[in-house]
Amino acid sequence: MFLRKSLFYALAGLALLLAVLLLAFAVSLSGLAVPKRTLEQQITLIQPHTEIRLPDNVTGPVPGVLLLHGCGGRRQVQDNYADAIVNAGYAALIINSNEARGIGRLGSMSQVCMALRLLGQERAADIHAGLEIARNHPGIDGDHLALLGWSHGGWTILDALSLAGEGRAPAALRDSPVGLSGVQLALAMYPYCGFPALTDGRNLPAHIPLHAILAEDDVIAPANRCAHRLTRSGPHVSFEIYADQTHAFDEPNAPPLDPRIVYNENAAARAQRRVVELLDERFGENPS
Repeated sequence: MFLRKSLFYALAGLALLLAVLLLAFAVSLSGLAVPKRTLEQQITLIQPHTEIRLPDNVTGPVPGVLLLHGCGGRRQVQDNYADAIVNAGYAALIINSNEARGIGRLGSMSQVCMALRLLGQERAADIHAGLEIARNHPGIDGDHLALLGWSHGGWTILDALSLAGEGRAPAALRDSPVGLSGVQLALAMYPYCGFPALTDGRNLPAHIPLHAILAEDDVIAPANRCAHRLTRSGPHVSFEIYADQTHAFDEPNAPPLDPRIVYNENAAARAQRRVVELLDERFGENPS
């Protein structure tokens, strides 16, 4: 009898927890809990949490790259790519979306990574604010900008592109322009492409080339799912798949004992070189 009661209470507690999680997910998906801000308010939100790095010895404004971290928040991988981007002569703007909202590491893993908070379509507002920050910086050429995002950041970029392709602004913004002025290139590292991401690959704006780097052994954001969606888009969208690599293969501080995320130094270096190569192809070598 005691065991039956214990099992009953355990199952009831599990059902209640599941119901709470489903409710939180539904509220997040509906956008009912999304704060609505003006573009100026969004800039005020993220500007203190946006690090701008400029190359040394430049003689004028240079193209800039907005860097958007994964769901777990800013990690070493963003700094590594920022170093490579700046050394190549471009400006790097690292936007810490989670920190701007007071979301720490625990909240990042338990809420953002579980899609209970800050979906890609909401975070797309950070891109609009970041572009405005870049355009107003004297060291950055606001007509030559690129987006670079990892996982959740890649999802955010795809949603921002989809909204722009449909002539819509992010729901989190009250007064944002519908386009992505100045954006000449979008790069997505193993982006999350499943539900509830907006893009189905057919609504991406043709004037912004998009290139994705996917990982063959990715079980968090499966490469075949994203590849399927991207192949619907047209010649302005391309991707490559890194063989034998997992999700976040370029993150040096990967969680220990997690077989889903394994750092590979050689693949990380290859990906950094590829990003710089794509920037050079779009903006020209030695932009300074």
